[in-house]
Amino acid sequence: MHLDLQTLSVVTVFVTALLGALLVFAGLQNRAIRAPMWWGAAYIVGASGLGLLSSRGSAPDFVTIDIANALVLLSYGLIWAGARVFEGRKLRPELILIGPALWILACRFPFFVDDINLRILVSSTGAAILVAVTADEFWRGRDEPLMSRWPTVVVLLAHAAAMLARVPATMLSPFMDSHSFMSGVSFTLISFGTLLFTVILAFLLLNMTKERTELKHKIASLVDPLTGIANRRAFLNEAAALFRRQVSDREPLALMLFDLDRFKQINDRFGHALGDRALRVFAQSTSKTLGADNLFGRIGGEEFAALLPAGDIGEAFAIADRVRRNFEAAAARLGDSELKPTVSVGLTLALDAEIEIDKLLDVADAALYRAKAEGRNRVEVSEVVVESETPTRIVSAPSIIPIMNMGRVRGAFRRAAHS
Repeated sequence: MHLDLQTLSVVTVFVTALLGALLVFAGLQNRAIRAPMWWGAAYIVGASGLGLLSSRGSAPDFVTIDIANALVLLSYGLIWAGARVFEGRKLRPELILIGPALWILACRFPFFVDDINLRILVSSTGAAILVAVTADEFWRGRDEPLMSRWPTVVVLLAHAAAMLARVPATMLSPFMDSHSFMSGVSFTLISFGTLLFTVILAFLLLNMTKERTELKHKIASLVDPLTGIANRRAFLNEAAALFRRQVSDREPLALMLFDLDRFKQINDRFGHALGDRALRVFAQSTSKTLGADNLFGRIGGEEFAALLPAGDIGEAFAIADRVRRNFEAAAARLGDSELKPTVSVGLTLALDAEIEIDKLLDVADAALYRAKAEGRNRVEVSEVVVESETPTRIVSAPSIIPIMNMGRVRGAFRRAAHS
């Protein structure tokens, strides 16, 4: 089947412009992610350049060579700029314009304009560099779990390799003139490859934008907006997963329930702004103490919870006390000498994977209630004992806090965005 080059060129220009309009529309629909606007502009500029390139012979060389290729290089630069915007990095306008500017400058020399092979080498190398740095931008942001990121990087690198392959191909089989290039198989393959790359990349860029929007919504539903840690929903979901793993690991899990002491009085006396700051300080201090790998969340108001592996109740108690002491030290730097927030902690240890999280929370809550009643700023323990023939019972462990001068605790968890 004969593929008409003129028809292919018109289709490429039309499809590229249409995809550019769709990308701009996507950007207008979601102003929180501005990258599609840049990509849409890149596609529209690229379509203009391709249109001028395909009009060779019916328009002056200044238009079909100088301006056309400058617009194509500018379109690649705008795609790179969109990638930087997408990844939250600073724009470099001077680098976006350097490719088109150098091309216009080179076209001022007759030997460059008259040599089709030299022009192919320069334009192909410049485009390949811009595509490669765009792939690098997406690769550097790989910590963000977007499935479309990986095929996007692969497609960009493949396109950059194809552009670079034109360099040795041109050197080994140089074209006699512009007409032989424009009417040959090489230009047909380039046009078809450009069309294929344009369609696939637009699809991947739109999909990445969609995935980021969905990820933001998921994070918003799982992360407490004030403290940045897991909310109640995320905590309970992850706790259930930990209990399932405990069936095979057989490692005890310590549940710590934290409640800031006299928090209502802090809000009433010092204002909600300072109360919110105390909550943030507790979340930050406890997150740092427990580490990012342990489950920690805000389950309501001034109440927090942590669930983490512990060898025995003594080890869990030591961790809870360390959290309490670190928060007390951090809270002392809040800036008001009269404001000295503390925390009470209820602690229990789950030895049986069959115990439900709600039951364990009840046990820890009983210990927390006792910590409040015994004077606050302390850790109290209630143990869950499961016997083979008898129902579960709760044993209140005798407190050794008064002897050790123990206090309150809060826990830290930062895996909500990946749950």
